[in-house]
Amino acid sequence: MQAQLLAIDLDGTLLDAEHRVPERNRAALHRAHDSGIKIVLCTGRAFTETRGIIEQIGLDLDATVTVFGALVTEVSNGQTLHRTEMTPELAADVCTWFRARGYPVLWLNDPNQCGHDGYAIDGPNRHPAVDAWLARTSCVVHQVPEMPTDAPPPLRLSIIDEEHKLDEVSMHLARDFDGRLTHNVLHAPPYRLSLIESFAHGVSKWRGIERLCERWGVDPQRTVAIGDDVNDIDMIRHAGLGVAVANAKPAVHDVADRTVASNNDCGVADLIDALLSDQ
Repeated sequence: MQAQLLAIDLDGTLLDAEHRVPERNRAALHRAHDSGIKIVLCTGRAFTETRGIIEQIGLDLDATVTVFGALVTEVSNGQTLHRTEMTPELAADVCTWFRARGYPVLWLNDPNQCGHDGYAIDGPNRHPAVDAWLARTSCVVHQVPEMPTDAPPPLRLSIIDEEHKLDEVSMHLARDFDGRLTHNVLHAPPYRLSLIESFAHGVSKWRGIERLCERWGVDPQRTVAIGDDVNDIDMIRHAGLGVAVANAKPAVHDVADRTVASNNDCGVADLIDALLSDQ
């Protein structure tokens, strides 16, 4: 296919097990960009946490889709192109629901909107990974005892716990917020933690890609998406060509059109080489 846009997940896909961009992947991204393909990093990370990866790539990227699609950003100037927030009512209900179960809540905002990345709202069931994340993240997060009343509605509300506990919480969350909320249970390799991420209903990486297609006049059927985890399924299913890396979860392989080598074996570079051979 004549690809116009390549959407690439980060953790477990573009990045290797050391959470770095392998040189072979980096060089392939430059070749793809030079050929005219728009390169879009699509990640669950905040934009602030994605800046370091952009610097590793060393490329004038056009845009990023971060926070699982809730934030679309113009990379050259860091300005927000689109944000999808929870409504104030939904944010209050979800935050109250999590806190009723004792969880600290990580409240993420668009830093272009409020000057920082968000809040860590205290709770008694504070998993050690909460403090580990706060110590390591590049996000500017204010620790507060109660839900903020003067903050813009969040892009994302998250809790951290052991994965088997989160699976049970997820079932109850899906039941109590049916049709109002999108959420994922994920493992975040860079921070060695598991979490539930919740968003406004309809948020996805693919929706962020669609917004860029509309902006740039790109045919969605000439998009390519590659990923490894459950939050990549929607974009892999809907892209013109959906690709799984070899280390992807079974559910990702189920919807992918093609499988390439693992993240450690530079599957992204293999995909780009194949795409450029078809140009």
